[in-house]
Amino acid sequence: MIAFFALALALPQDGPSFDCDRATTPVEQAICADPRLAAQDQRVAEAYGRLRRSLPPAAREALARDQRWYLGARDEWFENRDRWEGFPDLSTRMRGRVAFLTSLSTERPQTLVGRWRNVAGEVEITRAAGGRLRVAATAAQPTNARWLCEGVEIDGLPTGRSVEGTTSDEPAYRIRATLRDGYLEIEEEALTADAYGPSYCGANGHISGAYFRVR
Repeated sequence: MIAFFALALALPQDGPSFDCDRATTPVEQAICADPRLAAQDQRVAEAYGRLRRSLPPAAREALARDQRWYLGARDEWFENRDRWEGFPDLSTRMRGRVAFLTSLSTERPQTLVGRWRNVAGEVEITRAAGGRLRVAATAAQPTNARWLCEGVEIDGLPTGRSVEGTTSDEPAYRIRATLRDGYLEIEEEALTADAYGPSYCGANGHISGAYFRVR
C-alpha cells in the first residue's frame, strides 16, 4: 500500500496547475473545462518552475515579473477575445509560452553579445567595428499588439558590463543595455524634457525591462 501511494505521488497529475475548485476568472474556468487546455497550463507551469529553479536569485525575480506580465496579457486577451479577433488564441498562447521558456539558457551569461527575449520582444546584440557593440530591439504589447516598437538600434563602446548609445530618432533616446546576474536589463531615457514616449514605439510602448538569454 505504501509503495502504491508513493508511486501515485510520482505520477503526473491531471488538470491544470491550479485548483479548479477555486477557479473564479473566465480564463481559469475555460482551462478547467477543457482537458487539453488544462494539460497545456500544467506544461507552462512545469517549464516555468524548472527554469526559475535554475536561475540566480535576481534572474528568478525578473522571470517572475515576466510570468506575471504573460498571465496578465493572456487573461486580458481572453476576456476581450470577441472584440480582439485575429490574435493568438488561448491554446496558441500557452504553447508559445512553453516554447519561450524552454528556449532560454540556464547558464549565467558572461557577455552582452547574443539574443535575448522576454514576453514582449527580443534584443540582439552583435559585435561591430572598433570593438563596438550594436543593440537592436523589437517589441509588441503582448495582449493584442496595441503598441509596437520597431527599428530600434544603437551602437556604442561597452563599459564594464554595459553598453549605451543614442537613437537617431526625434526625440532622441539614450538606450542602455546592462548585463545583470542572469539576465539583460534595457533602460530608456528621453534626452528632451518634452518627449512623449519614444518615436520608435507606438503610444505607451517601450523596450525597457528584463530580457533572458536564448540558447
